[in-house]
Amino acid sequence: MNFNLISWLFTDPWTAGQNAGLGGPEAFHFYVPWLVFCTAGLLICFYYAVEGRKRFFKNQAVIKYMLDRYLSWFAAICLVGYPLIFARAYLDQYFFAWRIWRYLWLLWLVGWAIWWVVYLVRKFPEEQASFLAYRQRQQYIPKSSRRKAKARAASR
Repeated sequence: MNFNLISWLFTDPWTAGQNAGLGGPEAFHFYVPWLVFCTAGLLICFYYAVEGRKRFFKNQAVIKYMLDRYLSWFAAICLVGYPLIFARAYLDQYFFAWRIWRYLWLLWLVGWAIWWVVYLVRKFPEEQASFLAYRQRQQYIPKSSRRKAKARAASR
C-alpha cells in the first residue's frame, strides 16, 4: 500500500472514515487540547491588552512594542483556530474539515514562533540598547517649563 500525501491532506474525515471501513467519520482526538490552547492564548492576549501592558511594562517601551506586535498575531492565530476545530467537528463532510487547514494553521503557529525567536535573538538586543541610549541622552536635554513659557507669552 503506498501513501498519497495529497489525497491524505485533501480528504474530508467522512470519506477517510469510509475508506478505512469505519462506517462514519474518522476519529479526531485533539479537540480538548486544541480548544484549551486557543482559549488560553486568547485569554493571555486579552489580559495583556487590558491589564498586563500597564501593570507589568509601564516604563519598558521596547518590550511593550514587541508584545503589542507579536501578541496581536498570536491572538489572530488563536481566533482562527476556533472555526477550524468547529469545521472538523461539525462540518466533517465539507471543505474546511480537510486536514490541510489544520496543518496550515500549525505551520502558521510554528512560523510565528520562529519569527518571534529570531526577533528576540537578533533585533531585540539592538532595539533595547538603542532605547537605553536614547533615555540616557534625554537626561541631559533641559525640559521646558510651563511657567517660563507662560512668562514669555505674557511679556510679548
